[in-house]
Amino acid sequence: MIWLLFAPGTGVYSLLKVRNKTNRLEQETKELIQANKDLQAEIERLKNDPAYLEQIAREKYGMLKKNERVFDFSGPKKSGPDTNK
Repeated sequence: MIWLLFAPGTGVYSLLKVRNKTNRLEQETKELIQANKDLQAEIERLKNDPAYLEQIAREKYGMLKKNERVFDFSGPKKSGPDTNK
């Protein structure tokens, strides 16, 4: 009876471990499939939506249109402990 519970590779304990691992892998597969779908949707949007592409280019990569300039009115940058004097 004890042999049936703990036999290496064929016991109930081994079976439960394999089922647990299978469940974790199935869940991970579902998450990866969803992430893949999200990325495919993002790719399609980047290919077909010029406004979205421009938004990403501006926000993420700091790109500008032709004849556009950036003005920084944030003031001087402080650095080091001597700037408080």
